[in-house]
Amino acid sequence: MSEQSKKTRWRAQLLVAAIGFGAVITALEASAGKWVLATDVQKYYRCLPFEWYVVTDLNKSVVAERGDLVRFQTPEEVERFTGAYEIIKLVAGVAGDRWEIRDDRLYVNDNEWGPLHLMSTLGLAKGALDGSGVVPEGQVFVLGTNPSSYDSRYWGPLETRYITGKAHVVL
Repeated sequence: MSEQSKKTRWRAQLLVAAIGFGAVITALEASAGKWVLATDVQKYYRCLPFEWYVVTDLNKSVVAERGDLVRFQTPEEVERFTGAYEIIKLVAGVAGDRWEIRDDRLYVNDNEWGPLHLMSTLGLAKGALDGSGVVPEGQVFVLGTNPSSYDSRYWGPLETRYITGKAHVVL
């Protein structure tokens, strides 16, 4: 390949890269305020097995469905353990779904989700949270996949007004 061909090829590659970079910047500016990149800062006891998320549907009224990952502001009664952070959890139950805690084990629609590992950490006696209910309209039951997750198994359904976006796993 001649020296002139190499220079022409290099210039063409540089032009393609510049156009691509410009397209990315334009896309980011166009979507400003429509999504954010979020990470789980916990190192040892992650509630979900993922580290990075893209959160979409910001500033919208999010309709959460069973199986969605949602980001939400922590209600005041939850902050005593989590702090005032936005958290990402899995929607395990929606309005009309049944939940039950029996012998310190959680069931949603008769499917077992596992034990409540934080009972002693929270200073609760065995069986203290045993009971059942139905997720009310305008609320969801949010869970982590780690049994040590502080979630609806300890503080009940979450009002959907606290949801700030839908999360999508990146890594």
